[in-house]
Amino acid sequence: MKEKNQLIKLDENSLSFPVNFAPAQIDFSGYSKMKDQIDQLCENLDKYDVTKGNLKEAKSTRAKLNKLKKAIKGRKVEIKKKAEAPIKDFNDKVESLIDEIDFSSTKISDGIKVFEVQEKEERHENNFNHIAAMCELANVDPSKIKYQSSWDNKSYSKTKFEIEVDQQIALIKQQQDQFADNIKIISEKAEKLGLPADHWIKALDDYSLSDVLDGMEEYKNDLDAVSKAQKEAKLNRLNNLKKQGNKYVDPETGEIKDKIFSLKLKVKGTSWQLKQLQSFLKDNGIEYEGLEG
Repeated sequence: MKEKNQLIKLDENSLSFPVNFAPAQIDFSGYSKMKDQIDQLCENLDKYDVTKGNLKEAKSTRAKLNKLKKAIKGRKVEIKKKAEAPIKDFNDKVESLIDEIDFSSTKISDGIKVFEVQEKEERHENNFNHIAAMCELANVDPSKIKYQSSWDNKSYSKTKFEIEVDQQIALIKQQQDQFADNIKIISEKAEKLGLPADHWIKALDDYSLSDVLDGMEEYKNDLDAVSKAQKEAKLNRLNNLKKQGNKYVDPETGEIKDKIFSLKLKVKGTSWQLKQLQSFLKDNGIEYEGLEG
């Protein structure tokens, strides 16, 4: 008894096509005689003209011609059908053999596919492990690698896969280093302008470094302009008021508009810092003593 998984040996050379055939032969021996009769009939009718006087006869002749044509066509279909019968039988038999072979081939293909899918999943997992290891060495986030589905194909070169992963890691690393440099530049610029750095660092996600730096300058200029306008407005309001003791009053109505507070403040700083403080106090109309050095 043959074991379940024991396959027969296929010898394609022994599977010759055991078919003998000859071209179909149809004996149409009366063709010439029949053709002569029809040629003669059609030749006579070629000179036949339909008139009002022979209209009834013409209709009868047409009916006879159509009946003859129908009889010839019917006989042709009958003979052709009989002649093609062996071909149809042969075709049906061959197709049944092909279907049987195809069923077995498909069954084996389905079994092979199960293992091919498993192998592809293993290659995919191995590829991911390789990517994770390489990214860890380079301090790169593995999720930033653009995974190519073709990497999982059996035919894809392992060396080519590793080279392409290394290329992506190198590019990401370069972008990370560049981003770190940009953050440093933005932070230094923000400190110099007295602006919070976080907002401008976030802007690097959507804009180039040069655009962010230009934006910081414009924003700082706008802030300075607003601050200057506010200072001037405040000073103008104070200049229009009258100082009485520790109060500022409206000279026309006598209404108290603001109070003056006095406090002692001890400060320490560099010469430049003290000059900046002095400038601030002066710009804002604040009276001070003891900052001149």
